[in-house]
Amino acid sequence: MNFYSYLEDHDIHVLDCAGKVDLATGLARLHRLSQELDGRPARDGVHRLLIDFRHTEWASEDVHRELSRVTRRDFALNAENASLRLAFVFRGGKGVVSHSERWFDDDAEALAWLLNDRTEDAK
Repeated sequence: MNFYSYLEDHDIHVLDCAGKVDLATGLARLHRLSQELDGRPARDGVHRLLIDFRHTEWASEDVHRELSRVTRRDFALNAENASLRLAFVFRGGKGVVSHSERWFDDDAEALAWLLNDRTEDAK
């Protein structure tokens, strides 16, 4: 399974966290994501990242908490990072996106395509 993709037409990075995620797997994915972000300068200086948690199974709640902490601290993947537009897709409905969805208003077409594509994949 390819957990990372880049939608070039929309300049959006996608991290698909499907499957069972333990600490080693999560850290490896974050390092790969960091390399991809470094290797693709954002066209307008702001990276757009969508993290899809709809099909994630955490190895444990402790793993989830630790990866969340490391993500914010070491990778600056948080709402306070001005050079990143970040949104999360959560389980529980029609592609429930975090409150930061407003950052994607100018990319509504890309989000609609992506969410529909992910929903179709899950069927």
